[in-house]
Amino acid sequence: MFAAILIGLAAPSAVLAQSDCYDAKVRATPVDQVPSEIEDCVGDCIIISWPWFVDLQVKRVLEGRLPAKRIRVLTVQHTYRVSRAGTWLLRMNTAGGYNVVWQGEGASLARCSADSAPAKPYIRPGDGKTIDDLREAGIRLYGHHGG
Repeated sequence: MFAAILIGLAAPSAVLAQSDCYDAKVRATPVDQVPSEIEDCVGDCIIISWPWFVDLQVKRVLEGRLPAKRIRVLTVQHTYRVSRAGTWLLRMNTAGGYNVVWQGEGASLARCSADSAPAKPYIRPGDGKTIDDLREAGIRLYGHHGG
């Protein structure tokens, strides 16, 4: 018997419901992609989606502001993304970084207001760990998946 589970904190549809706005819209290319470590998959299971760390090389900021032209973001995905440039909607998170916000077909998301509280990150480290610690664990287990 197989159980389909979602590792992480939200299914893509829940991600859309939670993130009803974005802080920045950018044209960027993924240059590094690292899956997070999957821990609670005991026995027969199928992983649908889980948090990934993606480094983006930003070619152009279309809306909003970013601190740099190369940034690390969190996504919830099944596998690495296509390496070509694309448009990315980013939502600031409470870990000091950005979550990628997916816009469903026919959906239209607005920019967040200046007083909007940051979103929760798609992956949260446990006691004594940082987001960077979780990324390093993913690298040790699964390696890098280039852009």
